Amino acid sequence: MSELSLSAARRGALVKSIRKLPLGLRMLAIVAVAIVAIVFPAFEGSDSFVMYTATQALVYGLAIVSLNLLVGFGGQISLGQAGFLAIGGYAAALLAIHVSGLPIPIEVLGAGAATAVIGFLLGLPTGRLRGHYLAILTLGFGVAIPEIALNWTSLTQGRTGLTVPPPRIGNTIFPTPTELYYFSLVVLVICLVAIFSILASSTGRAFAAVRDSEAAATAMGINVTATKVLLFTTSAFFAGVAGDLDAHLQGLVSPDSFPFSLSLFFFAAVVLGGLASVWGSLAGAVILAVIEAETSSSSGWEPVILGGAVVLLLLFLPRGLADFPYRAQQALRRWRGRKPRAAVPPSRAEVS
Repeated sequence: MSELSLSAARRGALVKSIRKLPLGLRMLAIVAVAIVAIVFPAFEGSDSFVMYTATQALVYGLAIVSLNLLVGFGGQISLGQAGFLAIGGYAAALLAIHVSGLPIPIEVLGAGAATAVIGFLLGLPTGRLRGHYLAILTLGFGVAIPEIALNWTSLTQGRTGLTVPPPRIGNTIFPTPTELYYFSLVVLVICLVAIFSILASSTGRAFAAVRDSEAAATAMGINVTATKVLLFTTSAFFAGVAGDLDAHLQGLVSPDSFPFSLSLFFFAAVVLGGLASVWGSLAGAVILAVIEAETSSSSGWEPVILGGAVVLLLLFLPRGLADFPYRAQQALRRWRGRKPRAAVPPSRAEVS
């Protein structure tokens, strides 16, 4: 049994045990999460730094989940996710600047669609690649996009960048960090619902089949190349949406906003959170945003601290943060003197 399948099996067992909890307890947990996510900004007052970090975590969460679609759910190594984020950010800025009065939902969809087109074009050759060949190609993509933005001055204004106006819906503008936080939260929830729907559909099962064995997927009648291209296109779309949110959060889109190190940080966050785990990716995004915020004044220490956090956490949680609830449940069963429950077969595991 592969490490990825075992991790998914454990999370499947955890999901089944959670479903056995009383309905009232589960509803209480959902209400608690909703309070933390929606109500806590009201207590922050004028502390815009906290709200900025919280919004950055939401943006990173969507970007990392979109990367996990490739790496965890599709088995495709990508080291250029910041390039997709940059395309979405520039598309959002250009739409907001040159299309007066464009509703923000249309702008978000436009940024995602523009990025999806690039993802489709990149997916055409990558559909026939795998392993380190694919990693090198996406690495080159991630390095090339900021350089293109730097030199295409007639479109991107080069190093100066593009100033992005605040998002608006009708006459309502979202100028403050708290309002932008709420807006980003709504977009993230909508995207997560769409992602879970995709993963639960036949398309999501095709992604998993290609990830587990391309030969077996071909024998089952799955077009492996088309599935990989669709996977890249889907991942790029959600990364473009994250780029739109990031552009409005920063207020400026420039080549310096999307260094190649950001792609490595995203990849580290996927591993940190857990492959093939949406919730693990969100947890990894929170850690990434907090580390970035706390080390912003310490130039050069951010990669060291993030790398150290990844090493330490993976020493104790080899399958990432997504495996923590399962390990905690097993530890509780041992403490109660009960034999730990064995993981269910991977065929019965559920998407987390």
